[in-house]
Amino acid sequence: MNIEKQIQNLISEEHAVIDPDSFLDRLHSTREKRNRNRQRLSYGISMSVIVLLVGVLAFTQLSNKASVVQYEEYLISANITDEMAEEYYDELAVYLVESSDDIWSTMEFFYDTNYQINNNMENQL
Repeated sequence: MNIEKQIQNLISEEHAVIDPDSFLDRLHSTREKRNRNRQRLSYGISMSVIVLLVGVLAFTQLSNKASVVQYEEYLISANITDEMAEEYYDELAVYLVESSDDIWSTMEFFYDTNYQINNNMENQL
């Protein structure tokens, strides 16, 4: 059998001399390789956590609820009535129409803005 031949070869051979320098070199290279693999794993996990954290923070900062609340608080603290705000918006719209080179893009801007305001009001209710 094959196993018996291998055992006989081991018994018949003289013990080979182990080279300590090559053994230590292989040992150190194996340890360095394991350390690099551990570092790569830890760097990968830490970067994943950072990307996840930045994504969550960006998503929470992009919500419109905070800006609407701040806007309403500003209007209340400045004692601006709805009539004053409406008059300001009317004057702003007239200014934008008069100074615009492309009236259709300005009208599209007004339509989009009005649509977003209506959606925000519906979402708050």
